Amino acid sequence: MTPQTLIALLMSATLVTACGGTSGPPPQTYARADPVDMSGDWEVDHARSDNIQQRFNGLARQLQREMERRARAAERGQAIGGSAVTSGRDLLALAEMAELITAPTLLHVIQTASEVRLKRENTFGLVCNTDQRPPAITVTPVGTERCGWDGHQLFFDIALSDGLQIRHRITRSALAEFLVIQTAVYSPSVKQPFVVNKIYNRYDPRKAGYQCTQTLSRGTICTTEESTR
Repeated sequence: MTPQTLIALLMSATLVTACGGTSGPPPQTYARADPVDMSGDWEVDHARSDNIQQRFNGLARQLQREMERRARAAERGQAIGGSAVTSGRDLLALAEMAELITAPTLLHVIQTASEVRLKRENTFGLVCNTDQRPPAITVTPVGTERCGWDGHQLFFDIALSDGLQIRHRITRSALAEFLVIQTAVYSPSVKQPFVVNKIYNRYDPRKAGYQCTQTLSRGTICTTEESTR
């Protein structure tokens, strides 16, 4: 079955209710802070990072199997327990949101004893005041952000006013050669979060090279434009 056929089948699903969604990420706990230096310039490694299309296809197949199981149970006159099935439309919307959130290919990290600032290409930055006991809480017109060190990992938990929740977990490798950013996006209308792991290698922003982006619709696209921040 092609991705296009799978998407078409899922988009036709009618079992849509908000109560089928998750209650959001589990409560965050913070181990004793053990900060590591994440400062510098980083560029996404598409070969080692998650492929969003493949992750969507896997979740979509799970959803299709659940729909088929429920349909067989209904034909036999059996009661169908549990929450309603997530719709394909809602799953696709969540995947597209995760694609937008994890789109930045370049990072510039500024780190001091009291603050970590992640400047991300073509989107807003992430800033955490680390000179206080976690979580540091920031309230904005669109929601609430909590952040802090959990051992050697940095967390950003963002709760938006429309119910969408985003959790970033940032880890630097022991050899200091790459960063791993795990992003989980939660929606009230989808049963499970859409999780994307991106790996970023160190790079020199003064050098020109390939710029690549990954999309649900067109896959990975690369150009030879000079890297910018």
